[in-house]
Amino acid sequence: MSFDIIAESRVRSPRDGRTKRGRGFSREETSQAGLSIDEARQMGLIIDIRRKTAHPENVDALKQYMKDLEELASALAKEAEPVKVKDEVEAVDLASLRVVKQSEVPLLAKAGITTFEDLAYCDITKVAKKTGIDEDRITAMVKAALKKV
Repeated sequence: MSFDIIAESRVRSPRDGRTKRGRGFSREETSQAGLSIDEARQMGLIIDIRRKTAHPENVDALKQYMKDLEELASALAKEAEPVKVKDEVEAVDLASLRVVKQSEVPLLAKAGITTFEDLAYCDITKVAKKTGIDEDRITAMVKAALKKV
């Protein structure tokens, strides 16, 4: 992937024909690359609406830039972690209680206890049956959760 920070336009000097850095891509160059002006600006490209010329190397640079952005987006999508459900995030907060062990958090979440409020106002015997955790431990958890609520 030949990804640059940003694609730069190149123009020819009217005096001697040397190429130099331009102020931005022309409308014609963006349309030949398959972009509208708004799409190009959303991609972070600079558009020089005063320019009338269309240089093939600029069109190629725009096409390569779009290809590199697509590759980057797909690479980032592969690396992205699956988004946690709100209940899972709140259930992890239960582990912040000293009484609750990290291994007990998934058991509590399966029983429907994901927040401090759920734990503080739960039916201890029902939760003990669903999770397999001793009632005395759940009572200690409830007391700690009541202090947090």
